[in-house]
Amino acid sequence: MSEPQVDRESLPEGVARRSRGLSLVWLLPLIAALIAAWLLYRDFTQGDIHATILFSTGDGLVKGKTAVKYNGVEIGVVEDFQLKPDAVELGGADGVLAEVSFNRSASYLLTEGSKFWLVKPEVSLTGVRGLETLVSGNYIAVEPGSGEHKKHFIAVPEPPTHVRGDGLRVTLESPRLASVSRGSPVYYRQLEVGQVVNYRLAEDASKVEIDLFIQDEHAHLVHRGSRFWNTSGISIQGSISGVKVELESLASLIAGGVSFYTPKAQAHSPLAKDGAEFKLYESFAEADAGIPITLHFDRGVNLTPGSTQVIYQGIQVGEVSKVKANSNIDGMEVEVLMDPITDDLLSENTRFWLAPPTLDFTSGVNDLLKGNRIEVDLRSGKRSVRSFSAESRAPPKDPRVPGLHLRLTAKTSGSLQRGASVYFRHLEVGRVQGLELKPDGSGVEVYVVIQPAYAHLVSSSTRFWNVSGVRASASLRGIEVEADSLLSILRGGIAFDEGPYMVKNSTRASNGDSFPLYNSRDEALEEGINIYINLSGDEGLKVGSALRYRGLQVGEIDRMWLNRNLDGVRARARLYHRESHFARAGTRLWVVGPKVGLDGVAHLDTLVTGPFLELEPGEGDAQTEFTALPSKPEPDLADTMMRPGLTVILNAPRRGSLKRGSPVYYRQVQVGEVTGYQLGELADRVYIYVYIEAKFRTLVRERSVFWNASGVDVNFGLKTGLDVHTESTEALLAGGIAFATPNNPEMGLEVESGSHYPLYGEPKPEWLLWSPKIELYPALEDNFK
Repeated sequence: MSEPQVDRESLPEGVARRSRGLSLVWLLPLIAALIAAWLLYRDFTQGDIHATILFSTGDGLVKGKTAVKYNGVEIGVVEDFQLKPDAVELGGADGVLAEVSFNRSASYLLTEGSKFWLVKPEVSLTGVRGLETLVSGNYIAVEPGSGEHKKHFIAVPEPPTHVRGDGLRVTLESPRLASVSRGSPVYYRQLEVGQVVNYRLAEDASKVEIDLFIQDEHAHLVHRGSRFWNTSGISIQGSISGVKVELESLASLIAGGVSFYTPKAQAHSPLAKDGAEFKLYESFAEADAGIPITLHFDRGVNLTPGSTQVIYQGIQVGEVSKVKANSNIDGMEVEVLMDPITDDLLSENTRFWLAPPTLDFTSGVNDLLKGNRIEVDLRSGKRSVRSFSAESRAPPKDPRVPGLHLRLTAKTSGSLQRGASVYFRHLEVGRVQGLELKPDGSGVEVYVVIQPAYAHLVSSSTRFWNVSGVRASASLRGIEVEADSLLSILRGGIAFDEGPYMVKNSTRASNGDSFPLYNSRDEALEEGINIYINLSGDEGLKVGSALRYRGLQVGEIDRMWLNRNLDGVRARARLYHRESHFARAGTRLWVVGPKVGLDGVAHLDTLVTGPFLELEPGEGDAQTEFTALPSKPEPDLADTMMRPGLTVILNAPRRGSLKRGSPVYYRQVQVGEVTGYQLGELADRVYIYVYIEAKFRTLVRERSVFWNASGVDVNFGLKTGLDVHTESTEALLAGGIAFATPNNPEMGLEVESGSHYPLYGEPKPEWLLWSPKIELYPALEDNFK
């Protein structure tokens, strides 16, 4: 099949036209090229800068997390790191090369002389550094240099010692470094004005050179004649008269420190310049930087030059430099170097006095080691004074001390001493200023000052008492020791509170008010009532012996003296207010002491605590005169008959070993006791009074029989052997009675109190075989349900 013929001449001809511009096909590549050029320009002008830092170790570095900071602002981050063996920069040691991406704004920091170091938490005696890294993590810090731009750095192991900013840089020379370290503070009048920036051995190794930086605003304080001394740690020097302990501050104790001062003689010397050199002395006394003053004592005093300190409110402000007798040889002249910080307070109002050592842990162990010291009350005044009259003992009071000033009166001071604390509910609110005897010698006056914030707690009804030392009470159950605080044991103390009854019209205390000082809290807070007791004098009672009721103390003897006839003793006892109802007619008192016998022991605790008086309240009118009985009064028959149980009377030919308290048994179970005995009307018999407890009273019937169960019944036979019988061990020692009741119905009816029975010497064999069934009397408590 042939293809059709195409007429080529009939096809239209193409028309060629000239292009009018750039083809759209090239537009997209052009835009991409422009964007790339813009990104390159932006990266060059605003993008991160990459640099490397060589570390000796990679400890603390984390890829993508460890930041680079300058002045607390993050300027870069570690992107990667790699090992660099045999690094020439590290002397051939292996290192870690960190690749860091820096913000372009920090490009000026990447210069010759810039130093980088790793910051991580560090705790040492000189302080705590990098504590913030516990939260944010370790970071790299930078100290900028000032050279040419560079991108490769070597990290330093420690922060630079150079301190930025304007200031004065001087060098101290010392035979030893002591505890001074980098960063140790520099003080002027105990105000921090600079720091130690570096230290090193001198070229000849004969001394240590210490570089200081003094802040610019304080640079004018340093003159060529200024004296520097070491205030690092604690300086201790000892001798027979005492121990010298020096401490500038807690900061200098931990981190070391340097202080300086310019003596008045050198005040006009030229100002120090950068690079000036000074000697570093061991102390301000050695530096001769103190203010010299003279103290005049009117008698000889035990003071040691170079050791005895001058103390102001627990702070050392001076030191004795020389001691000698005055020209008349009737006193002492003591030369003292005072700390320069006291210059403005050495006035006509300032006072000095000699203070003996005291036990006081609040100021550390210093007072446990030092001998005598001089105390000073620094006061500003109108003129500067350099010579003072000193007292040989502390003043008893000083009204210039702010607070409420009170006077307490007592018979004795106990262990109170100057500086003892005054407590309100175990909180220290004041101090004892001093003590002195009353003019007539009848007692002691104690001067206290209450802090202004607590002065409102003292009113006209306030009671003060002595809490000095330890209060102990002993018994067979143990020893009870009571003390308000450790300080009150060592130096005494006083406590106060409102009296037992708040007085509505009580007024706030004023300066100079006087209060009695009680010996104890109980004495202070109890009003009570006084009663008078006649004693034979051989009871063993003494002042402080207790008055008790049912084991509780209700009063105590506070005074004893011979009566007018000299045949006895009178005692005054104070009943506590809540126990004043004992002061009534009918109240009986008797002496309770240790008791040891065949029938047992009792009140052995009085072997330790001493005897006391037991009370039994009466029902009569008010009464304050009493006579103590030598022992507990025994109940009579009438008293026994009134008790809720059953009382029977046994007729016996003799008492035997029976006595009050001897047990009464039924089937070897104690159901009662012997309450008393007496001769019969014709003296031909003995009446034994027996009390049966209420719940056992039904056991006693008309035909019950009683026998003496005291002692031991022993039977022996060749066939039966040895037979020993006793009702109980108690009956063996204290005597006893047993009884039995016949079987039903021979037993008979119940009996009433006062019934009589014969007391047999021993039981018949058939009595022991009786076993009646008897319902016991219901317990008394059941009757009240």
